[in-house]
Amino acid sequence: MTGKRSEYRFRPLVMRFVRPWGNLRDGIPIPMARSGHRIVCFGLSFYSFGGYNPKITDTEYVDDTWHRTKPLFQELWQFNLVSHTWTRIKGEGAMPEELASHSAVQCGPFMLVFGGTATPFGNSSSDSLYQCHLPTGRWQKIVTMGKKPKPMYGQAVCMSDDYLYVVGGTTGFQYSIDVHRLDLENRTWEQLFPPSPPPHTIPEERYRHEVVEHNGSLYVFGGGRSDTSCSLDHLPTFLLQQRVWATTPTRPDTRTNTFPKPRRCHVAIKVDKYVYLHGGYNGSEAFADLWRLSLTTFEWQLLPCKSLVPLYFHSAAVTEEGCMYIFGGVKDLTQNTRSAYINKVWLGVARLRDMCWEALCHYCPNLPSLPPSALLAMGIPLYIVEALQHQTPAYG
Repeated sequence: MTGKRSEYRFRPLVMRFVRPWGNLRDGIPIPMARSGHRIVCFGLSFYSFGGYNPKITDTEYVDDTWHRTKPLFQELWQFNLVSHTWTRIKGEGAMPEELASHSAVQCGPFMLVFGGTATPFGNSSSDSLYQCHLPTGRWQKIVTMGKKPKPMYGQAVCMSDDYLYVVGGTTGFQYSIDVHRLDLENRTWEQLFPPSPPPHTIPEERYRHEVVEHNGSLYVFGGGRSDTSCSLDHLPTFLLQQRVWATTPTRPDTRTNTFPKPRRCHVAIKVDKYVYLHGGYNGSEAFADLWRLSLTTFEWQLLPCKSLVPLYFHSAAVTEEGCMYIFGGVKDLTQNTRSAYINKVWLGVARLRDMCWEALCHYCPNLPSLPPSALLAMGIPLYIVEALQHQTPAYG
């Protein structure tokens, strides 16, 4: 007797575990559990670069690159969001060597990677910018001019117009709240803060925070030092035109009358006029909660969904369609174990075509493995069939 498959229902703001069906079906390896990596979305895939895991034994992961860079991963992986398949990318060119707590943003078909640390943490940090052409996996170190940030890791970065903004970070011994921006057209750095002489009042210096730009201001979310975590009821705010720091008070969730607890090593993503914040930890407690902040009212809302386990030092990215993906991170505060799991949450109502593909795969899990001719004959849209076949050149 066969079990009846549950009915498919689209549910926004529900955290779901994503299984790598293509890898499970075909026996293809998936990434090892990791933390301190970064992911970006591009097209119908997300890409993960770098990461750290000191718990892997030599017999557990037999890989030439790993044995050279352990406990860091000098790896680029692609996760196809249509076929649910991981592929390790054959990177070419100059890849970064500082592979933990770097920063990464998507810029057109490129992933920009800045900063980061090798091990032991802080002994070798980066002030270099790299770009990876995601369709081909080709890496290039970008030559820049001007006054760039000091070599650090745990910086927060964001893109706005043709600028890359970098805020804070640590050398492993000293912390920063400096603000720099890179003009991506002429590749020139400019230090926006501190001026000379520095002002008397500045926000607490920090690392592993997050930053977003909105209406000419940079808003900083959380972060901290090795033994402290910063509050989220007031947001340090850098006014780009005046080049000064201010403070933006926020309002608590109306249902619980609470703010997110202070934290670092979380993720925060801007979507339209909202910022979504997930996970993190404060040194004694790790978090699985998901919050939304309105950049219009600055009111927090505790959303009715959590990840399966608390996560920190994880990474997240959002698709153009508004689906947030979360990958990896530390999942156990006591055992210091890491995750290789993917979670997803629709932040709004998906387009009908996305719902239809989710429903088809729910009822017919083997559908993505059919040949293109069969899929087209069934009426599957061409863009889906092409996405199932698309893959950046694989490793090995």
